Amino acid sequence: KIRENYKFYLSFENSLCSEYITEKLYRNALNNDILPIVMGASIEEYERVAPPYSFIHVDQFESPAKLAEYLKYLDNNDTAYNEYFAWHGHGIVHDWDSPPQCAMCLLAHTSDLFGPYWVPNVARWWNTGCDGRRLRWTP
Repeated sequence: KIRENYKFYLSFENSLCSEYITEKLYRNALNNDILPIVMGASIEEYERVAPPYSFIHVDQFESPAKLAEYLKYLDNNDTAYNEYFAWHGHGIVHDWDSPPQCAMCLLAHTSDLFGPYWVPNVARWWNTGCDGRRLRWTP
C-alpha cells in the first residue's frame, strides 16, 4: 500500500555514524519501490551497500530548500525519477530472512573460527562507536 501513495521515503537514521544504515533503506524504501532520501552514514558508505543510483543523500544538497526543489523536480519528471530504479534489471535487494541475532548465536555456538573476545570497558566502546559525523546544513 505504501508504494501506491508515496514516491519518496525519508530514511533518516537517528545517529550520523559511520556504517550505520538500518532496515529503513531496504525494507521500507527499496523493497517497496520508493525512492529513499537518506541521512545517517556518509554517501560513500551508502554507495557500498545500496544498488547504484538508488537513493538520494541529503549531503548532496547545500540546504533543505535545494533538496526540496530537486524532489519537486523529480515528482514532476517521471523520466528522471525512474532513473533511480534502473538497478531493478541488474540485481535484487535481500532483506533479512531471519533476525541477524539468530545467525550470530548460531556462529557463536557452532563455529571454531572465533575465539573468546571481550571489551574491557563496554560503556566507552558503546558510547564512542559513532564518529560524530555532522550534518552539513546549518541554520
